[in-house]
Amino acid sequence: MSELGVIIRDLDSYITTFTTPFYRFAPFGYRQFCAVGNRATCIRLSNGKVLLLNPIQLSTQIEDKLTSLGGVDYIASDLGHHLYITPYLTRWPTAKTIGVPGLASKRKDISWDFIYSPSPQTLTPEAAFNFSEDMETVLFTGFITHATAWHHKPTKTLIQSDLLMNLLATEQYHPTSSQAGLFSRLFAERAHPWSIWFRRLIYYIASVDYKSMRRDAKRVAEWEIARVVPCHGDVFEERCEEAWKSVYQWFLEGPAESGMLWTVKEPFMRAMRWVFLL
Repeated sequence: MSELGVIIRDLDSYITTFTTPFYRFAPFGYRQFCAVGNRATCIRLSNGKVLLLNPIQLSTQIEDKLTSLGGVDYIASDLGHHLYITPYLTRWPTAKTIGVPGLASKRKDISWDFIYSPSPQTLTPEAAFNFSEDMETVLFTGFITHATAWHHKPTKTLIQSDLLMNLLATEQYHPTSSQAGLFSRLFAERAHPWSIWFRRLIYYIASVDYKSMRRDAKRVAEWEIARVVPCHGDVFEERCEEAWKSVYQWFLEGPAESGMLWTVKEPFMRAMRWVFLL
């Protein structure tokens, strides 16, 4: 089904995805620069409530689908996927909001019901809202946007925003236009789990703190993963655990202590994270 580029897909009886075209890295106002697509995911929890992750722009079709599922009870996002929360809250004002460190100050227009603590071993939203039977989460405090890994236990599905990409974004675009844009093909050839370039992107550019990235990558590597749902690129259901270990190999197999590179890099990357908080 599609409306204004929106595609709605029921992956199974629990999970529905909403995908749309989306471009990143648009310099000098050139909007169609790098086609990465975007995807929101809703999960029907065992208690009958609906959890929406990383919402995209609300359309009539999305609203109708969510209404048919019973509405939205929880909305979660990170520093990179919070732009479209407000229309959902206007439509479902009783929905509980779940955010990451920094969102409370960045989005003061939203009353946040739960903000992750940057400290490990603290309260999680699944514990706070009593859906631990369905979900387990890991907040990547060392990732520049505080991305969160969501594990849907019944289906062994990993849902996340930017921790893994899987371009080309052929579901979010027609296959013939998934490489439209000056930078699209070049980026798509690199932004997938089997690319050394994507491993480098995560390691050198997207990561702020080595120790916490290593800790959190190891936690996700312990999960059983039969499906990966990214915000950018196609859903995949093969070699999922191998894909995670490929992208995060340098954290998973690296030394416990960070080296000189990270001593120099971490202050700079923390400054870059500050940009997301403006």
